[in-house]
Amino acid sequence: MKKNRRRNSKKAKLTTYGEFLILLPLCHKDHQNELLDQLKEAKRPAFILGKEVPENLNTITYGQLDDFSRIDHEKEDPAVKVFSILMGLEPEQVYQLNVFDVFGVINFVRAELERINKLFASIKVTHSPEEIAAGVEDLNFGTFGVIDWYAKRMGITNQDEVYSVAWIRIYTCMKNDNEKSEYEQRLNKQYAEKAKRKR
Repeated sequence: MKKNRRRNSKKAKLTTYGEFLILLPLCHKDHQNELLDQLKEAKRPAFILGKEVPENLNTITYGQLDDFSRIDHEKEDPAVKVFSILMGLEPEQVYQLNVFDVFGVINFVRAELERINKLFASIKVTHSPEEIAAGVEDLNFGTFGVIDWYAKRMGITNQDEVYSVAWIRIYTCMKNDNEKSEYEQRLNKQYAEKAKRKR
């Protein structure tokens, strides 16, 4: 019985993220896929190193959101970058974490970024055929365009300040402005049709 307990305690030893990175390439391909499938199901831990992991990304800044979108998976370890952006952890700290906690946070962040991207995509202004023909869809200035627009909207002279604004505030302002713009377009169209009928 004692021998079995010892064996079970060895099996129960948690693998750190650093150990995982070293051991994974040494495993057979089928075993690698099996491990990665298990890690895809890892859930967000409530705490990491005594710090609370947020339940969603609604409180992060637009700058943090932009940093997430700029992670280069070819040149840097995305896990290290995610923990740096979200919780300010150093690489050495990340490598010492339980591998399931690391993937739990990565899975959580990925799902949240998909949700946020869908929110921004849902409020894009619909353009008329004339606007599309004139090339309005080419006027996409990415992050800088959003930063520039919000700074002008709020009368902010230093655009860098916008990076510290919560993304949800920028999203809400953009949603309100887009809805107002579409309302005005519909109203102007009705006025134009009314004028035609009078002729």
